[in-house]
Amino acid sequence: MATNILTRFINAFNPASYNINPLEAQKQFTKNLSGYIAPVQLQRLRHDIQMWREAVTEAENAWYPQRVRMQRMYIDTILSGHTLACFQKRKDLTLMRDWTFKDATGAENEQLKKLLNQPWFANFIEYALEARFFGYSLISLGDLVNDQFPQLRSIRRWNISPDRLNVTQFVYSLSGAQFMEEPFCDWHVWVPTNSDTGASDCGYGLLYNVAQYEILGRNLLGNNSDAAELYGMPVRVGKTQKTSEAERGELFRALLDMGSSGAILLDAMDDLELLESKGNGQGFKIYADLEHRLESKISKLILGHADALDSTPGKLGATQGEESPAQAALTDKQTADGAFLQDVINGTLIPKLINLGFNISEGQKFTFSNNQELTEKRKKEDANNLQTATLAYTMRQAGLEMDPAYFQQRTGIPTKHSPLPSPEGGN
Repeated sequence: MATNILTRFINAFNPASYNINPLEAQKQFTKNLSGYIAPVQLQRLRHDIQMWREAVTEAENAWYPQRVRMQRMYIDTILSGHTLACFQKRKDLTLMRDWTFKDATGAENEQLKKLLNQPWFANFIEYALEARFFGYSLISLGDLVNDQFPQLRSIRRWNISPDRLNVTQFVYSLSGAQFMEEPFCDWHVWVPTNSDTGASDCGYGLLYNVAQYEILGRNLLGNNSDAAELYGMPVRVGKTQKTSEAERGELFRALLDMGSSGAILLDAMDDLELLESKGNGQGFKIYADLEHRLESKISKLILGHADALDSTPGKLGATQGEESPAQAALTDKQTADGAFLQDVINGTLIPKLINLGFNISEGQKFTFSNNQELTEKRKKEDANNLQTATLAYTMRQAGLEMDPAYFQQRTGIPTKHSPLPSPEGGN
């Protein structure tokens, strides 16, 4: 083991090893293609809207499509505080759900659940879910140790071509390791997304739509900081009759240092003024207003509702027994992400685990427990039933009686006639 690590470390800094023989690559990187990628740092750039458009142009190239610019843009997009909060909130909706395995009859398989209820499986769910944001994920399982994959990793996306289905040693390379073919396919799980445009077999991910608003917000924050510095702080003006450049320079340096020292020594003929900006009006409000609108757009794209991140459960126009629009949007996103992951795990991961020797009987399906959905449904039913019961009670007070069959039809609650209580408790 130590020898292999040392060999890879030496090869990483050996230029000749970059042109590695494909057969040799199969031996060294069969279980984890991260080691196939040359240790070259990805250059981060300052993005603007023009670069956002250029990223999709590069991805839609008819002959040599690439996702390098797009993925470079994404790793900066999620650095935004609001975007990251929405990103994590969307993932938590799924990561915090209970899950299980069921057979064709609906019976739970506790033994299989216990076998896979391990950190590596939780990591797999998170990496697979991130494909919804980045467009795709390639997950290497790594070595199998005691029915676990302790070295499970997500491969660098900028070295992956979803159009050529390969991992390249260098960005913008065309040839590389074909991860859908032997021997890599047994140890790697490819998680693509659907394309909205048909320009590729793989989608661009949510972050492409988010990035344009995040770029504007990032630049807005810089402009706001400049405006705060320019108009929020008074200008220090010093007047002196000194003619010596050394003395004038000393006064100038003292004015510059006032922000940290707060004191200055002047001669009798020197003068000091602090000029505050006049006539700014309400111009500063445009920054907060635009920032709010941009963050609302990002919340809508990721969470389905502008107030989904900041709203209080049960508010925002919800009536009794109903979800608020924001909560309903979160539930929809949770359901869609759950269905996406169930397809990935049942259709791709489970067959690979079976091929690797896991004892998983035919017909076992991964599924999320719908506890939250059932709870919300029960709340709605209880609220509706309460309204029907209140109506029946009101009718009774008015000397009328609701037909028990109608009450049972509306509520699903079995009913029967009960005798009226005797006056003053008599028989």
